[in-house]
Amino acid sequence: MGGNRKTWFAALTLVTLAGVLSGCLFSPRAPRPGGGSGVICLTPNSPEAVLSNVIAHYASVAGVTCYTQMLDATFAFHPDASDSIQALPDTVYSNWNRDIETRDASNLASNATFRAASFDSEYAARVISSDQRTQIRFYAYHLIIHASQVSDTLFQGLADVTFFQGADAQWHITNWADKRDASGAKTWGYLRARYRVGF
Repeated sequence: MGGNRKTWFAALTLVTLAGVLSGCLFSPRAPRPGGGSGVICLTPNSPEAVLSNVIAHYASVAGVTCYTQMLDATFAFHPDASDSIQALPDTVYSNWNRDIETRDASNLASNATFRAASFDSEYAARVISSDQRTQIRFYAYHLIIHASQVSDTLFQGLADVTFFQGADAQWHITNWADKRDASGAKTWGYLRARYRVGF
């Protein structure tokens, strides 16, 4: 009788374990919310996909690679003129290319404990080239960051972003011009400058 109970208990345990394992291995999972490894890096087949990747992956350690893949080899960042003047005599914004942006974004991501980015609206009409492969879009944005190197948490302003479609039909950002808005909040460019350290 004792042997039968042991056999029965072992069989029940195996059946239960098999059910649990099959549920873990084969049941579909919804993507996790938030940036980085829980969010797919979309193929940049449109400017909208590029923007989605920027919003989902900027300032996320796991998302740095996806974010920087949205930047063209010719990428250049241009700060608000007042931010640039305010930084003097430091020339922190000089020669801001894709390599600088990549290192800067990585520094911020490793320091940030929370972030949420949003392109809220387009404040001016798009400028589209005659061949349809270059678009300049004019966005109002806000960015919420909790990071130890900055006391502010809200960064807000305007971004004039140039998208270019390459021969592979994929879109990338070639130019980002940052501007202050009327809110008085510090800009995304100001935040970037805080994390360009040592390069």
